[in-house]
Amino acid sequence: MKTSNFKFTLALCIIGLTAVSILLAGCESEQPGEQTEYRTDMYSQPSFKPQEDPIARVAGTAPMFGYEAPIKDSLEATKLKTPFLFTRASEDTGKFLFNTYCSVCHGVAAKGDGLVAPKFSTPPDLTAPLYRRTPDGYFYSVIRKGHIIMPSYYEHTTQRERWLIVAHLRRLQQHD
Repeated sequence: MKTSNFKFTLALCIIGLTAVSILLAGCESEQPGEQTEYRTDMYSQPSFKPQEDPIARVAGTAPMFGYEAPIKDSLEATKLKTPFLFTRASEDTGKFLFNTYCSVCHGVAAKGDGLVAPKFSTPPDLTAPLYRRTPDGYFYSVIRKGHIIMPSYYEHTTQRERWLIVAHLRRLQQHD
């Protein structure tokens, strides 16, 4: 009986040592002379700045989707022009998007009288003459990046949807 327990224990030890050896062999560094850290904390990780692409762009190429050039400031934003043509269906989509994202604060008619407006600083009346003269690119930039108390809608809307919201805002300004 003792012999069978000894053999069983010996077999378990051999299996355990083999497993540990295999696991440790997989932990070697790929670079000669470099040691592998078994635990790294957040401060020692390779990281990128917020909203920075982890892969450098190839010069002279244009991405098919997912990349929008950074907007440095308001002056640069005013130079932006919509790259889309809008139809009757896109007007309805723009209205839906405005009512979904903007009307809560700015109101359905963009007068700054939305449901939550009394609880925060009053949003501006976007149909006022000052905003009628404001370039489309500025509105696009504010929707994309946010402004003062207004949050960014970059993650919630696509580039086309942001331009649809701007187009709907222009229609509201014409009807005022």
